[in-house]
Amino acid sequence: MTTTTAKVRSAMAESGATSSQPPRSSAPSYLVAGVLFYGLVGWLLDQWLGTRFLVAAGVLLGGVLGTYMMVVQLRRQTAAEMAHQDRTSNTTSKTSNEESE
Repeated sequence: MTTTTAKVRSAMAESGATSSQPPRSSAPSYLVAGVLFYGLVGWLLDQWLGTRFLVAAGVLLGGVLGTYMMVVQLRRQTAAEMAHQDRTSNTTSKTSNEESE
């Protein structure tokens, strides 16, 4: 029973069925969303205050914050992948040790 459970868990881990992290391709969306959102906020403030520089400031701020969020997300995903690899290698070595006994 234990060997079967270990094999099922190993197969689920390899397929990524237990992963709650979004795919890596979603990380750049933080950059795009930041530029669009803060650019829009800057444009709205420009319209309301009658200025002409806040849209540029919003785009720059959105780029900086979006880049920061993208880096944070990629670091989290990398750490989760490394932890997953460690768990998978430990499970694989335990399973092979159990089978050899």
